[in-house]
Amino acid sequence: METHETLKQLKLGEDTRYALKAFAAQEGIFLKQLYQDAVRWFLASNDPEYLASPRDGVYISIWLPHPIVREVRSRAEEDSQPQNRVIYTSLVKYLAKHSEKSI
Repeated sequence: METHETLKQLKLGEDTRYALKAFAAQEGIFLKQLYQDAVRWFLASNDPEYLASPRDGVYISIWLPHPIVREVRSRAEEDSQPQNRVIYTSLVKYLAKHSEKSI
């Protein structure tokens, strides 16, 4: 079965980008898998607190499967948040919970 994906863009700080790459390498997974795992984990957590991307961050592009994007869209609408904030929060909180590096 073919899974379609959607390209999403969000800003990340240099420290966050480095920490994501280092964590993926440590776990032996691709960044794409890390992004998906982090978003799924955050959506399942029902955590109501969101983080804002750094203003001076650099835009990155990530591909997410349509089912995850639909969940992100739904959560963003429910909580009156931008979709990229849901994704950014997912990445940062996932790293904080699962890695030794605090960003």
